[in-house]
Amino acid sequence: MAKSKKAGSDPERSRIRYPLDWLLAVIDDPLAAREAAAALNAAGFDPEHVKVLEGATAGGSLSDLPTSKGAIGQLIRLVQFVTMDQTPDLRLYEAALDDGRAIVAVQCSSRQKVLEARDILAAHAAHFQNHFGRYATEEFSRWRGPELNPRW
Repeated sequence: MAKSKKAGSDPERSRIRYPLDWLLAVIDDPLAAREAAAALNAAGFDPEHVKVLEGATAGGSLSDLPTSKGAIGQLIRLVQFVTMDQTPDLRLYEAALDDGRAIVAVQCSSRQKVLEARDILAAHAAHFQNHFGRYATEEFSRWRGPELNPRW
């Protein structure tokens, strides 16, 4: 008999890793999020670098996004941990998933592609858009709607 998971009991979800070179955006309607992903693909973004994470019942977590590995990746994450704490933002993304919203994640590092993805997502009602760069996190739009209570 399979064990059922309580919301918040998944150990992978408690270990949120820094999503290096990912632009994350919340879209309240999962269908609209899939349409936004299709628009990104139509604009030339590689489908392997565009992910739609849907509400907790559909699965998906920020831990599904690839992150850097190996000694250099660990060093980068250590520097990021010491110099910038984005844990509250990342917890809010997880809370959005728990609330049934979707996250569109686009992996891009060039400034031109980041801005292009931001504009496409904004045209699809995205909010709480943040690009998690190597040395800084850039906030493009704030959270809209009722505040959520992230799990800590």
